[in-house]
This record gives sequence, structure tokens and C-alpha cells, in this order.
Amino acid sequence: MSPPAVPDATLRASLGQVLFRAARLYNEAALRRVQAGAAPDLRFAHTQLFPHLTTSGTRSSALAKRLGVSKQAVGPLLDDLVAWALVERVVDPTDRRASIVRLTPRGGEAIVHGLVVLGEIEADLRRELGHGELDRLHATLLQLTELLARGDDRSG
Repeated sequence: MSPPAVPDATLRASLGQVLFRAARLYNEAALRRVQAGAAPDLRFAHTQLFPHLTTSGTRSSALAKRLGVSKQAVGPLLDDLVAWALVERVVDPTDRRASIVRLTPRGGEAIVHGLVVLGEIEADLRRELGHGELDRLHATLLQLTELLARGDDRSG
């Protein structure tokens, strides 16, 4: 027996569903542009690490926890980023038994390039939707993010 079909109108009526879909489509558009340029091997899974990488460094176990995956799942992705010279593994100065992963200068440049690509997509959306509409959406999403973050702070 197949699951019941969910009408498009039901999906469109759910704010969460629309936000998830918009975020996925935005990510896919950015990834296609980056892959068409200098990073054809970059996958969506790699991009999930970038918001959590810093020049000061993060343990791979912390990255895995933030992403909700195992350390073993993060390892091959980090191996790729190391091979591409975007991150490096170094001894953790606070615990010499552990290592941290930190951005290299090239990795910092890659993140800046990714932000440029996101800006290009935003410019395309501004042309389609208009400046005022996109500015209102941005302001509303910032408020929504703050509200949801407050809820996170209270629950955790």
C-alpha cells in the first residue's frame, strides 16, 4: 500500500515546509554555481560544514555534533577539504592528545567566494521580486530566526 499523496496546497500552507523547500532550492542553486566554477567536486554534504569552520579551529567531534551525524560521517568530508587545502588538521593547543580542524587562507577565500555566489542569487531574486519585497522578507526571517533561537535557548 502506497502512502497517501499530499496535495500541493497542503504543503504550500505549511510555513515550515515552504521554508525547508526554499532553503533547499537556494542551496542547490548556489552549489550548481560553485560546481560550475572552481569546485566541481564539492557536494552538498561539504557545504554543511562551512558555517561551523573557523580559522581558530574546531574539533571534528564538535562538527559532527552540530550537524547531528557521527564523527565517522564527518571524517571523509574533512579528508576532502584537507585534500583541497581548504582546511588543515592541527594539534589542539588546549589538549595535545586531540586535533582540531581549521580553515586555511584558501578555505577562507572559498567561504568568501561562496558568500559572493549567495549574493549573486540574492541579486537575481531582487530583480524578480523587487527590493522592497526582498528587504521585508529578510527582516521577517531575521525576526523569525531570533524567535526560534530564543526557544532553543529555553529548551536546551
